[in-house]
Amino acid sequence: MHLPVGVSDFRKLTENKDPKAQGYLYIDKTTFIKEIIYDLTEVIVITRPRRFGKTLNLSMLQYFFAAEVEGQATKGIFDNLEIANDPECMEHQGKYPVVFISFKDIKEPTFELCLESIGDVIAAVYRNHRTALESEKIPEDDLAYIKVILKEKANRIQLEGSIKRLLELLFKHYNERPILLIDEYDTPLQEAYLNGYYEELIVFFRNFLSKPLKDYNLLNRAILTGILRISKESLFSGLSNVEIYSILNENYTNYFGFTENEVNNLLTRAKLSIDLERIKKWYNGYNFSGTTVYNPLSIIKCIKDRGALRTYWVNTSGNELVKHLITDSSYNIQTYVTKLIDGNTINEYVDEHVVFNDLRNNPESIWSLLLMSGYLKYTSCKYEDRGYLCELKIPNTEVENFYISVVKAWLTGNRGLAWYRAFLDHLINGMVPEFEEKLQTWMIDTLSFHDATKKSQENAYHMLLLGLTAGLRGTHIISSNKESGLGRYDLEITPNDPKQLGIILELKVTNNPLKLEEEAGIALEQIKNLNYATNLKTKGIMKICYMGIACSKKAIKIKSETEVVS
Repeated sequence: MHLPVGVSDFRKLTENKDPKAQGYLYIDKTTFIKEIIYDLTEVIVITRPRRFGKTLNLSMLQYFFAAEVEGQATKGIFDNLEIANDPECMEHQGKYPVVFISFKDIKEPTFELCLESIGDVIAAVYRNHRTALESEKIPEDDLAYIKVILKEKANRIQLEGSIKRLLELLFKHYNERPILLIDEYDTPLQEAYLNGYYEELIVFFRNFLSKPLKDYNLLNRAILTGILRISKESLFSGLSNVEIYSILNENYTNYFGFTENEVNNLLTRAKLSIDLERIKKWYNGYNFSGTTVYNPLSIIKCIKDRGALRTYWVNTSGNELVKHLITDSSYNIQTYVTKLIDGNTINEYVDEHVVFNDLRNNPESIWSLLLMSGYLKYTSCKYEDRGYLCELKIPNTEVENFYISVVKAWLTGNRGLAWYRAFLDHLINGMVPEFEEKLQTWMIDTLSFHDATKKSQENAYHMLLLGLTAGLRGTHIISSNKESGLGRYDLEITPNDPKQLGIILELKVTNNPLKLEEEAGIALEQIKNLNYATNLKTKGIMKICYMGIACSKKAIKIKSETEVVS
């Protein structure tokens, strides 16, 4: 038995004649073809997070509609699959010229190099249709243009019209309107945003895509996939018959990612005994318009590793944009990220029509990107005049670990991870003077005066401490604002090993820096008087450090005591 890690070619995945493919586990999603056939929209755009099966599904459509792919006939590939039970759908098998274009690997640092890469991709697509382009039905005056494309010598204007021109040439040869499939249409635009040439590329792409997509008399149908729903105004302007299906839309919800029944099926076929609840905690949580979906890449790799629960998806490429946006975001955004890591939800408006420039002009639009990219899920969603008001949270443990790694990056800055590890070591080992010194240095160097004087000051400092201690998750349980003893502590750090030090932190804020010592003492006494250590003692923690922390703008003071539980 083989697991299809990284396999996105439909024939390789499903055809038993290929010895390497024999025994691949495959979840039959061929009814997706039927829904595409009966969707009368000429241009369909489907957005889903990366590695959720977009490329494989487009490959499936290519093999279904085309008579041959890369010189090999497609007849018979679908005979033992679910779509074969629908005779009306099977009448469409192998009947159309199909143009398949993937932009998933175009990640260039400059606009010029990006155009070169697009030229390489288009030349390869033309070569895939060489037989049709060399037929007698192609007029002589088109041959010179074809030669320019194949030699990768096309200028910008020629490149902008290259997809439409190919569709016209295929129509002349086959006398059948072609089907256009474009995979990861937004990947070059994300890279352009990161590298500072977005405005140039969006102008190119608007012409590059709108020319073929506007000609409904030429085009049978177009299906595009991507991560983000780029607004019609910036990319698909002038197109009247476009439907864009994001994770907030109920169409095609079952075909990208694995449903719970499909995960159970895979575990059974792999003869793997693993607690489904643990799988859920790590890889579940995605909500596609009411359908619960698992991350397919992580599930497949988890099964391949015989049930090892690890961060598979977030360790693959494609995190750069999200890391960049969070690390460089405002204090307010970072505070919300910290709140999410603590297991809370946030309520934010989500705009399906992402415009990359909004990420600079309107920082709040980051929540839309995080949701559409799979780094958040929504637990409830209501449409209002301003857009979708969504209750958002981190979907699972794997993604939570990603956020923790990003938090480490923004907290350490230029200090490096060694500094951060030392900071945490001082905390969990009760080395209070050393911990206080590092925390004070961090606040002076990092915390802005504006952040330190916000109205909800104690909450701001609370969120900062939550972020700073996020790196302990895995060896410790971080809890905040929970009941214990006679009140609610601010922060509790519980070691997984009861022989290690447990910690209770209580915060006080004052506008008078001369009262720091006094306020820290009050916080310490509050911990003791209200028996905040009750929960830690119940869990069998043998040694507990009480820390009263007083903050005044960028200045802090810590008073502490350590109790050895008899």
